[in-house]
Amino acid sequence: MLVQAAATEHAITPGQAVRTYWRAFAWCIFINMGALLWGYDSQVGGGLLSVSSFRRDFGSFIDGQYVLAASWQSAFNSISSIGGMAGAFSLGYISELFGRRGAVAVACFVSIVGILIQFLTPPHKNGMLLAGKLINGFSLGMFVSTAGSYCAEVSPLALRGITTASVNLWINLGQLKRSMSNGVIRGTGNRIDTYAYRLPFALQWIFPVILLAGLPFAPESPWWLVRKGRIDDARKVITRLGGPTIDANMQLQQIQDTIELEDSYCGERTIVAMMVFVLQQGAGVVFVLGFSTYFFELAGFADTNAFNLGIGVTAIGIVGNLLTFYTVNQLGRRFIFFWGMLACTIVLLLIGFISISHTQNARWTVAAFTIIYNFIFQIGIGPLGYVIFAEVSSAKLRSKTVALGIWVNSLSGMVVNIVVPVNPDEANLGGYVGFIFGGLAFAGTIWTWYFIPETKDRTVDELDVLFEQHVPARQFAAHNLLTSRG
Repeated sequence: MLVQAAATEHAITPGQAVRTYWRAFAWCIFINMGALLWGYDSQVGGGLLSVSSFRRDFGSFIDGQYVLAASWQSAFNSISSIGGMAGAFSLGYISELFGRRGAVAVACFVSIVGILIQFLTPPHKNGMLLAGKLINGFSLGMFVSTAGSYCAEVSPLALRGITTASVNLWINLGQLKRSMSNGVIRGTGNRIDTYAYRLPFALQWIFPVILLAGLPFAPESPWWLVRKGRIDDARKVITRLGGPTIDANMQLQQIQDTIELEDSYCGERTIVAMMVFVLQQGAGVVFVLGFSTYFFELAGFADTNAFNLGIGVTAIGIVGNLLTFYTVNQLGRRFIFFWGMLACTIVLLLIGFISISHTQNARWTVAAFTIIYNFIFQIGIGPLGYVIFAEVSSAKLRSKTVALGIWVNSLSGMVVNIVVPVNPDEANLGGYVGFIFGGLAFAGTIWTWYFIPETKDRTVDELDVLFEQHVPARQFAAHNLLTSRG
């Protein structure tokens, strides 16, 4: 039955899958909407720190002006990541208890409460504001973790790479939404009341409310239903997702057989799921993209133009992510991730070497390379990280493995933010930081070659066999499973 089901899945092209499983595709895109808040929250803090009434209400009056303590700014910018780590860690248990759909509902309610606390925080109650950010961060970790699990379990094989890659797309859209929040900040920043900074917080309510409105109609993961013994419900969901033309009984049997055969735990799968995010951070995404506006200012652009160019960098990244929807099935996961790591390594080292010169042309070139880097990152290791970590997870442990991957993602990002100076001029490093991350990215490229497997065109049970037989990652694509099973 497993061989027959795998042959059926392999025979379907992405175009055919979209036409047949358009409901599954649409619901995956909908559930992924929660990841937008992850991207938005990571960007909105910097804008609020520039609002005078925000500094007045949460800072101290020193030397004739209101100043926010550096330690408090650091806490304000990192508290969401801490909450995200806790949310991701808890997701494995919440998702198994309430289901993927139920976990999204819990995340929505938590997010609404966290945003409400931030919105209602009175002046000089800095602890209350941080508590709201922490609670909302908890929901953000849940949103991103659930999205990966849901897409991997609801999508057919031909669409699995596209739907899991769209998690990163929603994060990018959330970062682009920064232009909306900064538009609000620019429009309200001159106000002297609390709404100068409360409105950007309130903007976040839109998406949890939309998700809650749609969740009653969203299908649950058939894999979760089977594990809970709800076989008839799982059959109905499979039929609903694929329509009347699919063989729902064969797909249901495939899920049951795969779950029954997963008897052993493979630590290699968990390591890969975690490492894809460590490699993303090691490849310097925080350094290059976080300081893109700084590099534009060095190149001679005015502050406003530098900010607008920063928005343009994000938009270019979105285009790259959209292109991944085609390349992920054509070129494969391992191929894109490896060459993406290598390309990021080259760009980082070039930034380092070019920064040796302090001419205006060199600064222009570094600014240009930040744009190139973002396109390379978002067409490669950015979205592919979310594809690989969802696909290498076993069916039984997927929610926990995916949650652990997001936990590591948050931890890695927080560590890099602490280690990398807020201003690249500190320690007189500037673009020389490219050498540091270029070296880390090179080491990551070597690790990728030996340990990142090719999961393209492999069903869940096929991946189980490949990992259980300890097939080298470099041989996943060419390994003959019929010979192995025989």
